[in-house]
Amino acid sequence: MTLLAAIVQASPTPLPAPGAGVFTSPFLLSLLVWVPVVVAIAIAFMPNPRGRYDVLMKQIAFFTILGLMFILFIAYNQFQNFLPTMQYEEKVAWLPAIGVTYHLGIDGPGLLMLLLSGLIGIASVLASLGVRERVRAYFCLLLLTQASVNGAIVARDMFVFILFWAAAVIPLALLILGWGGPRRSTAAWRLLGYWGLGTGALVVGVLALYSIAGGQSFDMDVLLKASLSPRNQIVISVAMIIAAATRLPLFPLHGWIRDVLAEAPVGVAVIVAGATTRLGAFLLLRTVIAAEPAAGHLLSPVLAALAAMTVGYAGLAALRTVDIRHMAAHLAMVPGGITVLGLAAVSPLGITGSVLSMFTGGLAAALIAGVCATLSERAQSRSLSVLSGLAPRMPNIAWLLIIAVLALLGIPILASFTAEVMTFFGAFKNQPIGAFAVAVGLAVSAVALATLLRRVLFGAPNPDAPGVSDGSLGETWYLGLLAGALLWVGLFPGGPKIPGTDFPLFDPGLLNQMTAGISDIASPYVAPTPGATQ
Repeated sequence: MTLLAAIVQASPTPLPAPGAGVFTSPFLLSLLVWVPVVVAIAIAFMPNPRGRYDVLMKQIAFFTILGLMFILFIAYNQFQNFLPTMQYEEKVAWLPAIGVTYHLGIDGPGLLMLLLSGLIGIASVLASLGVRERVRAYFCLLLLTQASVNGAIVARDMFVFILFWAAAVIPLALLILGWGGPRRSTAAWRLLGYWGLGTGALVVGVLALYSIAGGQSFDMDVLLKASLSPRNQIVISVAMIIAAATRLPLFPLHGWIRDVLAEAPVGVAVIVAGATTRLGAFLLLRTVIAAEPAAGHLLSPVLAALAAMTVGYAGLAALRTVDIRHMAAHLAMVPGGITVLGLAAVSPLGITGSVLSMFTGGLAAALIAGVCATLSERAQSRSLSVLSGLAPRMPNIAWLLIIAVLALLGIPILASFTAEVMTFFGAFKNQPIGAFAVAVGLAVSAVALATLLRRVLFGAPNPDAPGVSDGSLGETWYLGLLAGALLWVGLFPGGPKIPGTDFPLFDPGLLNQMTAGISDIASPYVAPTPGATQ
């Protein structure tokens, strides 16, 4: 715990952030969930003769997400990282006959996920500015997806969580069917099939937990703190792992990701790779690691094996493909495997690294998926045998692709470096074989990424290739936002400070804010002090 405290820069006597508690709202989280829904309904009923107001609808969607991000940023600065309890809580009886409450709340990991969702939401709207057909329907569905992701993050009732978890698949499948590539039908049905399987496993696990806990409440404060036998913990945890593996995804339940990220519109690929998939790791953190410590210890080798197989498969599959969007889809699996390795470490340091990896991995996966999709559109080809020597003709896209590659590998000055250092240091002690296997898989992925850069950016130009153009302003902005977030947190993980003081300029520091609640999650996995009384 001493090393953990040093890394996250926690004070031995935590004090409120300057101005903490100034901004409070009893319905802050509801705003993040339901404002996109209300705006989507408003857009759906707006008159739009012959597409006259298509641009206005895009602007409404953009400023809706931007406004929510502004509110969230204020809440982030006012978040009290010295409190281990849930903050901005809302709790209203909904279906009291079966013990369902409309219960929302966030701690440090939840705040981190909301920031990721907000950044990815802005990026996905910017990436979608080029949509020309059925603009009204597209942005309505995109806003509903954003609402579903936010709802799953803040839900503190398992019944409500299931509703938001399942709801995300419908707008995403419709977006792929309506605006996807040639194989959009296959991609949409694969998404429905795999995510439907995961939802079924989640329902089974929650209902089993509800029954064992007495069938009185679905509230997480009741269900996830129920005293269960190790056998029951394992059964429920296996169901949760299956649900998470279909969403993150983890090998072998990854069969949807290649077609979805390759055929989806760019904005949809960004939100899938960046935000919706991270819910799988978030589910593991909440239901297996935080709630079932006996199962967490017993199943940690299984999680480590899944992480190793995922990263290894992703690297090998990326080496074999000849389609740049397929390669990006496989490589987008790598951050999820690293996140799961941190959870498998069942140590405070590994869990902290895993929580940070949800944020950095989501940004890195969205960046590699987005930049490869944009590059293929601008170069009018997805074939790696055609794409060659593009760096001089696409300088902005080239730099952003390089940053995406470095982020996936966890190079210093990028936020993913901090996450991977904590993850691997936490895992090498408790899961050395799994950590070594993940490191080997990451090395294979590095070879695939180096091949991608050499062939696409720095190879000899192909005279038979179609004409290319650099990214538009909107494309550069959305990719730059993702790259900028990785650089900002990488350079200032504890927040920029005035020299000689502990006062932050305006950012209290991502690592500082995310620590609220992690100590409680990690407490069952603290190694006993040598010589301490048992």
